[in-house]
This record gives sequence, structure tokens and C-alpha cells, in this order.
Amino acid sequence: MKYLRLLALPVVFLCCLEILAQSPRQYYHIANGWTDLNISGKIAGKFSWQLENQHRRQDQQGDYNPATTTGNPYHNLNQHIFRPYIHYQMSPLVRFSLMPLGWIGTNRFVNGEVAAFFPELRVSPQVILSQQLNRLRIDHRLRYEFRWLGANEPIDSKSFLYGGDFSNSLFKKRFRYQIKGSMPLGKEKMEDKTWYLQAYNELMINMGENVPNLNIFDQNRVLIGLGYRINQHLTVEMGYMQQSVFRFNNVAKNNVELNNILQVNLAISNIETFF
Repeated sequence: MKYLRLLALPVVFLCCLEILAQSPRQYYHIANGWTDLNISGKIAGKFSWQLENQHRRQDQQGDYNPATTTGNPYHNLNQHIFRPYIHYQMSPLVRFSLMPLGWIGTNRFVNGEVAAFFPELRVSPQVILSQQLNRLRIDHRLRYEFRWLGANEPIDSKSFLYGGDFSNSLFKKRFRYQIKGSMPLGKEKMEDKTWYLQAYNELMINMGENVPNLNIFDQNRVLIGLGYRINQHLTVEMGYMQQSVFRFNNVAKNNVELNNILQVNLAISNIETFF
């Protein structure tokens, strides 16, 4: 029970924020499908690298119009994310990381159709602090993001190919805290041919002097899923995530997106041993 209480703390915190809200929220549900490919390997000593390529798609919905939904969470491209990392494993339970430069491309929707595209460049330091409680592993991930958002461009400008327009970018900062639990099923530790459960909660907070109080809380993500470690090289995961995006950009300043997401991940580790 104490493990469940640890994982539930951010959820309880978010619920308190909901109770304290001055106006009733208007929630809009959008179906999403996310796929993620992670490739990692050793550099030397305690240093390693990672390349993450994430593809996010969503139902054909824009301006929160139910008439534009299709029931297909993979209908339209929403985001494409490329994040490289360099890791330093200081100890088995402490890892420092740096994303030197990540690229995110996002589509904007109007009346259910893709209307524009904007790019983002991102630099992110992070640290992961781990705990091992019998079979349960708990990871605390703290990430700080420096973000440069580019200009809106026509969707047919081929910007996904050349990176986008950053001649007049908007600079933002965001802090993210994720608490994640994972536990092997039927075995005492994580090894080859092992099924495991995982769950996490992640809270995102906008930072900086010019962030309105209403927009301090950016997102919250809750995931529960199942994974299978095939061997030291391959791991697959599938889970359900609910992503709450606190837009507050309509007239009433009360709109919240509740994205219902099917997430599928493939991790390829220790790739240097292939050669």
C-alpha cells in the first residue's frame, strides 16, 4: 500500500488544484496514438547515449467540434519528436542527462483539418533518482526545458523536411516532474523474458517571469501499462495514458483537453554489442 501512496501523490496534488479552481472546467476528449522508438548504447565508462524518435497522431478534431471526429486515433499527424540524450550514470541510482538539442514539429488544427505547422527547438538537462523497494523500482525524473518555438507556416511548406522558421522564435521554459513505478511479474528482478507492470504520473509547470498565474500548470500525464523485456537488446511496452492539457485560451478561460492515448514503445539497448 505504501508504494501505491507514493505513486498517487502527484494525482492527489492535481485533484486539489481542480477543487480550488474558481470556474468550472470544460473538458474535451481527443483520441491519440503515440509510437516511440528508443535506441541507446554505451560511449565509455559511465557515459552513454540515447536517440528517441516519437511519432504522435490524433483523431481528426479541431476547435473541439465533435462533428469532425472519426474514431481513428491515428488519423492525422499531430507531432514528430526527435530527442538525443547524453547520460552520465553517477551511481546505480543516480543518472544525469542532457539533451543538447531536440526538435519537435507540431501541426495546428482548424475545423478538424490540419491548417498550419510550427517547429520547436529544445535543450533539456535532467536527473533521474531511483529507489529499489523489494521488486518495485521507483524513478523520480526531474527535467528542465529551454524551448524555442518557431513561426506558424503553411502545412504544404515541407517544413518537416528542413526544420522550420526560427527567425522570430518565442522562448519558453518548463519544469517537469515524473514519478514512475515498475515491477516484474512472476520474477524477483528484471531479466530476459520478463513481463512487467509500469505506471507513472508527470506534472509539467511553465516557468519564467511572464507566465500568467492561470497558465502556470501546463499538463499532467497519467499512464498505466504493460511491458516485456525480450532480452538485453529489445523491450516492448504498451499502455494507456490520459494527458490533461490546461489550455485556458478560450473566452471563458476554462478549456482543458483530455487526450486518451494508446502508447506503444520499442526500446533497442546496448546497440554497440550488435557489431
